[in-house]
Amino acid sequence: MSLTTRSRRYWLRTLSMLGACSATTTSGTIYLFSTYGPALSQRLHLTSSQANVAAIAANYGQLLSGPFFGWAADTLGPQVLSGLAAVGSFAAFSALAYTYDGTLGMPSWLLLVGYMTLVGLSSQSANMAAVTTTTKNFKQNRGSAVSLCVAFFGLSPFVLSHVSTLFFAVGDEPDTFGYLKFLSYLGLTTSLVAALSLTVVGFGPSRRYRQDIPDGFIVDRASDSSSGLLSDSHSEMTHDEDQALLGQGAGGPGYSAVPKPTQDEVDAGVSTSAPPGAVEATGSPSTQVALDPRGTLDGIDYDTARELGGLSYVRDPEAQLLALVLFLCAGIGVFYNNNIGTIVNALYFSSTDEPDPSAAQRLINHHVAVVSLGSFVGRLTIGAVTDLGKRFWGLPRSGILVVVVMGMVLSQIIAGSAENLTTLLVGSALTGLSYGFLFGIMPTLVSVWFGTKHFGANWGMTTVLNGFSGQALGAFFGYVYDSNMPDQDPSKCSRGACYRDAFVLSLAVAMLGLLAAIVLARRRGDRRRENRRLWEAQEIDHVEYVPFILAE
Repeated sequence: MSLTTRSRRYWLRTLSMLGACSATTTSGTIYLFSTYGPALSQRLHLTSSQANVAAIAANYGQLLSGPFFGWAADTLGPQVLSGLAAVGSFAAFSALAYTYDGTLGMPSWLLLVGYMTLVGLSSQSANMAAVTTTTKNFKQNRGSAVSLCVAFFGLSPFVLSHVSTLFFAVGDEPDTFGYLKFLSYLGLTTSLVAALSLTVVGFGPSRRYRQDIPDGFIVDRASDSSSGLLSDSHSEMTHDEDQALLGQGAGGPGYSAVPKPTQDEVDAGVSTSAPPGAVEATGSPSTQVALDPRGTLDGIDYDTARELGGLSYVRDPEAQLLALVLFLCAGIGVFYNNNIGTIVNALYFSSTDEPDPSAAQRLINHHVAVVSLGSFVGRLTIGAVTDLGKRFWGLPRSGILVVVVMGMVLSQIIAGSAENLTTLLVGSALTGLSYGFLFGIMPTLVSVWFGTKHFGANWGMTTVLNGFSGQALGAFFGYVYDSNMPDQDPSKCSRGACYRDAFVLSLAVAMLGLLAAIVLARRRGDRRRENRRLWEAQEIDHVEYVPFILAE
């Protein structure tokens, strides 16, 4: 059997990471509706409610297709999904461009809904290919790796909104047709790059975590071969050895539940049964347990991974609470992204005597960029914060999730009370940051708490309902705005009074999300304490049930 070197796995992971970032660049185009939506709505004479339905259609296409594309990522591989994303993204944005231009007729505005749905499907196909591949390729610092991948999902609107400002929002009228054509070619190119570079490399054997073996347990050399694991002079492993180390072969994770003999047993000459070739965890520097920063000999992550999938995942109370938090809080981000253009127009046109359409478009692009940059920073940093907080200070991931949701609550208070564009900019930044934190930490929680075997399908099912909350909030915003502004004249919306009631609902939804996050944190705390009790009492089979830091 061919050998796979560590160096080869490293470069394949690096190439796949670049492909994943390219794929999520395509995915991020779903958040650009506010950069072309107002001009498209004006050209096609759409009401605010119709524009909201079109924008939400993209979110529906993305989120409702999550379970299917997640399953496809687990079974068909990332190349197929990236190819579908390339074709779909090119077709969708081309159709939008030619509909705006008048080349394609539009007998009904529902045709526009169909095009936006295809935008969402393409986004999800690229996103699932990227996130699933990254999750399955990294075990060490997985939170940071996944965060880097999804960060480009948030960075994409920031960069592309600036592209719109610099190249397409010039002159008396913005060049919306040219901008949409640019997006079509961008989606085609980035998805093809992802199709050529994405591949599931797998974890490979690890040498680093030998220091994390709990005191009182031994390494089983029968499956933890010194020739490829404990010795740095050998860098190659066969596929069978990799599988054994990963706990996917017959040998399990490679740790024995046999305790070390006590001093009394040693003095009495009592021998503790151990597998052939076993060595004590404290027998050499390469396997010795290290003190963690809290000064204990623990250093184990009791947020254990349970390989759940299908109905067992859907029925799990913790999975349900996790999906509920995402359903409530992600919907707020979707609602805000889809309506920021209308909000900025209302504040701008009602505060100036000589409004300039191009200036209004640049302001919209600026707010979209701020939301996007906040999302990028949030997605990029939350993984490292979670990894380092867990490793060095023992901060529970569920507790960090509660703080993230509190940020979403604060963002709705600020954005909803803004009476000028300066205050709204603060609300936009905080909304984007909280939204990025949320989507940066959620994939890591799903993979750590429920395993990686069915991650694609699990993540798809976790996100599937988000579109409903976003649609409900967006529809309510459209209803409030249309009721107060029947003639659709934004200059009459003084200090945002025409839409402010919509933020009362979004704030209430954020508060419900905070409550669900607190309940989830309490449950996870109980689980960690029970896992530690069982492990220390040796009441479970350690070969089959190993704390996450050891198992993966």
